[in-house]
Amino acid sequence: MNGREAEETLSVIRTLMERGTRYTNLSSHAGLAAGTLTLFGCALRLNLNTPFLPTWIGVLIAACAAIVFFTAEMAHDNGEPFWTRQAQTVVLALTPAFVAALVLTVVLPRVGQERLLPGVWMLLWGVGALAMSFFTPRVISLLGLSFMAAGALTLFYNPGHDALLMGLTFGAMHLAYGTVLSLARLRVCAGWPVFRNLC
Repeated sequence: MNGREAEETLSVIRTLMERGTRYTNLSSHAGLAAGTLTLFGCALRLNLNTPFLPTWIGVLIAACAAIVFFTAEMAHDNGEPFWTRQAQTVVLALTPAFVAALVLTVVLPRVGQERLLPGVWMLLWGVGALAMSFFTPRVISLLGLSFMAAGALTLFYNPGHDALLMGLTFGAMHLAYGTVLSLARLRVCAGWPVFRNLC
């Protein structure tokens, strides 16, 4: 075995070891469902003027339920248990940002700053997604960076108009994420290596 062959062999081994520590049961359907539910929440806010917090908390609960359902379904289809060590690691990485978002969701309305919540949610979801990206497909890191940027811009320039902002971020970005993840997996299966880094 020459030096080049040894380097290629080591690269393959490294890739296999990395895949063994990554959580890959992230369903594109979960992203599409979360985006669709957010747009439904936007429609409720715009057309029926439903209360701010109950609407978005309801959307969060429905989206979490959809994510758990589609993730469990994908794990079952892959012949894997749902609550693996990798799944636990991903949840643990997300937990600090999620808890911070819950605390601020309670505190900010009490001090009359409810309008800041969409930007705070975006920023903290981006932080959580970026933390998860060390253990998930690379597309999650792009999602995290996008949400952090959107949250920062929202807090600096336009903290109001929750329906529009939530629709453009939690709605459109999750739909884009679900679509990209679907295409990435399809293209890899079809032999398009350009998408491989996203999976």
